[in-house]
Amino acid sequence: MRLINITGHRYGRLTVLRMNGRKDGRPLWLCRCECGNEITVLANSLRQGNTNSCGCLQQERRSQIGKTNRTHGESNSENGQPSREYRAWNSLKERCRNPKNKDFAEYGGRGITVCERWNSYENFLADMGRCPPGKSIDRIDNSGNYEPGNCHWATSSEQNKNRRPLKRSADGTFI
Repeated sequence: MRLINITGHRYGRLTVLRMNGRKDGRPLWLCRCECGNEITVLANSLRQGNTNSCGCLQQERRSQIGKTNRTHGESNSENGQPSREYRAWNSLKERCRNPKNKDFAEYGGRGITVCERWNSYENFLADMGRCPPGKSIDRIDNSGNYEPGNCHWATSSEQNKNRRPLKRSADGTFI
């Protein structure tokens, strides 16, 4: 089989510099990517479009996908986890709106709602600010809704002091 010299050809972001050995009898080509990295690739991979860069193109596409799916950038931060504030916002909405949520009976089932303004995470963050270490969202009036003026960041001991009193049922158990 005759070797086709592809030196100087361009495939995606890769420019072929020279032949760089063989793998299982097939020619390998040294290529330089637009980003400056060099990689060695089988000719078939280049010609069939399976390899278009050193890997930087796929990495860019992955980061762009994340950016296009987020407006505020906090639902999936650099470490792959949502921010504390985003988790708090999402959780309070779930407790109040999703009947399948394990805590719905104590929140949405009791009529606790989330104000319309907080349908937007950006508004929630603007009203509440960043969550200080060791604190989580708390309603000042436990019968009130999740809304500006009725919520603050509180420690677990502050939240324990702000609980509804337990009620006894007819059989004497607490409900």
